[in-house]
Amino acid sequence: MSERVPQVAGIGNPLVDVLASIDPEGPARHGLIVGEMHLVDAETAAKLYAEIGPGMQQSGGSVANTIAHIGDLGLQGTFLGQVADDDLGAVFRRDMSELGIAVPVTSLTDGTATGHCVVMVTPDGERTMSTHLGACERLVPGGMPDALPPETEILLIEGYHFDVPEGAANIAHAVELAHGVGAKVALTPSDPACVERQRDAMLALIEGDCDILIGNELELAALSSARDPMSALHWALDHVGTVALTRSEHGALVSDGGPVVQIAAVPVAKVVDSTGAGDAFAAGFLGGLAMGEDVTRAGERGAAMAARVICHMGARQSRAS
Repeated sequence: MSERVPQVAGIGNPLVDVLASIDPEGPARHGLIVGEMHLVDAETAAKLYAEIGPGMQQSGGSVANTIAHIGDLGLQGTFLGQVADDDLGAVFRRDMSELGIAVPVTSLTDGTATGHCVVMVTPDGERTMSTHLGACERLVPGGMPDALPPETEILLIEGYHFDVPEGAANIAHAVELAHGVGAKVALTPSDPACVERQRDAMLALIEGDCDILIGNELELAALSSARDPMSALHWALDHVGTVALTRSEHGALVSDGGPVVQIAAVPVAKVVDSTGAGDAFAAGFLGGLAMGEDVTRAGERGAAMAARVICHMGARQSRAS
């Protein structure tokens, strides 16, 4: 009998990222806040694309990146998200398939475009994202599968998905699917602005079905109204069993209700692009937990994956690197 290999599933907004380096004033020229994600309409997205050019195109989306990194760990997974039957949708499906990640939601064929995100990377490695959701907004519970694979240990929910019209309903259905196979439920708040928009919905999940919370210090501060990282972490532990609070170059704080463990950031020679560092950390952390590691080892795995991804352009790490 073959050994059971744990899996991680995720629900979120599948995108194709278009990344390009830009001067420090580039985001401000478009009224964008450096380091945040902005939802934009098709016209604005076209203007941004016209300035930065084709850049590097890469399948993305926060939780989609995390689940892709799960594939880099040698594990399989499932991603629940809506793409279109177009060139970008085909690229997204191909990239996930090559990593052993299933995308069971049927592609749209009504002319809606696959969502995409223009990522401006300033010289300090910070990224400013402008997202046109496109097909992401069309996911509905009825378009999702009836069950997750029985090997699924964790379902990761993307805070950004609360922004789409049926997001709350989709997330509730995904939680039911997770419970159906005995999987734990994890949430990543996505960014502080998303917390501001969807705080009530996130708090309802955290106080209800959420088992694991992963976020950076700004996101958890926005959720908790705490004034320092340790207070935010303890607030989270009052609601969920396991917490990882990331702090960029200061590493991370992790706990599953026992002592709070400080995870050191892995040193790198140069930060090239911080895109997806949190997504990579989440993959290492959740992948470690799914494989039965304790929070310390899982946190160290997350820090190592984050360090690798910030050393190159783009949010994903190839198998060969």
